[in-house]
Amino acid sequence: MTASMPPNQTCLSMAHSARRPETFRPARAVARKALSCLAAGIVLMTVSACAGRSDLGFASLMSEVPAARAIVVPPPGGPSVVAVLQQQYQDGLSQEIALSTASLTTGQNAFYVSLLNNTAGNMEVPNSLTLPSMTPDRLQREMEERMPGVEMETSLVYVQNRFGPFGFATGRSSTGDLCLYAWQQIEPGEPAIFVPGGAISVRLRLCDADASVDQLLRVFYGYTIAAYYRQESWNPYGDPPSPPQHLGEKDAPMYPLGLGDSEGRATVARRRNNIESTRQVTTSVRAPRRTIDKDTIAPAIQSPAAPPEPAVPSGYPIVPPPPVQ
Repeated sequence: MTASMPPNQTCLSMAHSARRPETFRPARAVARKALSCLAAGIVLMTVSACAGRSDLGFASLMSEVPAARAIVVPPPGGPSVVAVLQQQYQDGLSQEIALSTASLTTGQNAFYVSLLNNTAGNMEVPNSLTLPSMTPDRLQREMEERMPGVEMETSLVYVQNRFGPFGFATGRSSTGDLCLYAWQQIEPGEPAIFVPGGAISVRLRLCDADASVDQLLRVFYGYTIAAYYRQESWNPYGDPPSPPQHLGEKDAPMYPLGLGDSEGRATVARRRNNIESTRQVTTSVRAPRRTIDKDTIAPAIQSPAAPPEPAVPSGYPIVPPPPVQ
């Protein structure tokens, strides 16, 4: 029983046998077979080397970025930013900004932001960003996906923050937490035909165990957009608003902190009334009580009672009384 030799040694033995004159086979055929064996060995070595590599690939383009790179920043005192997941597109990017959560409702409090550039910035990324229209069906699907099991009721009150009007819905979860879902799309009021100005889409999912509706809305009223594209054509905010009508004119006083409006005067009046009532209560409490002695105080002089008028029989005229001298 013969032991098998490695491919390289077999090819070398065949190459040496081609040089011996006593070999029956032709030398050229043996040389060709030796070369083919060497080529097969090189291919096997290359395949084995490639099989040893382990390059890990990801199917998603989403990656985590530092919290300082968040597009939207909550207001001071609001929920803190926990993590930021970002996905790059040809004409923009989107982020899921996870916020600190203090509730028992299933899900994560977060801002969902999309920044549209309207120009192809990175051609290596195959995907393009699209902002769907904010229809009631679309918003309902978003709320069911991000707050499952919570009955949300859309508010019909018109509200707006520094970026323009927005909509919101509130609901109470099965655990008793109050939830808010707000949406806003920031884009120029007049469509730009030749030079698109870009757009920003913002969503907020926020649930809290102890907060009220006003406290939850405060987060959406006070958020700040901290990112922008360095292009002259990118301007989703539109033209800046004009100054107030009476700014800089005469006979148009402006008071700080609402001191000139009726509400401010009413507040001052309420404070003044409270001060006066406090003074009255203080005076009545601090006033000493006097002891009255019936023996030392003379009784009050009573005025004489008027004589009773005589009864006038019926059928006679009434005579007027004499004048008082």
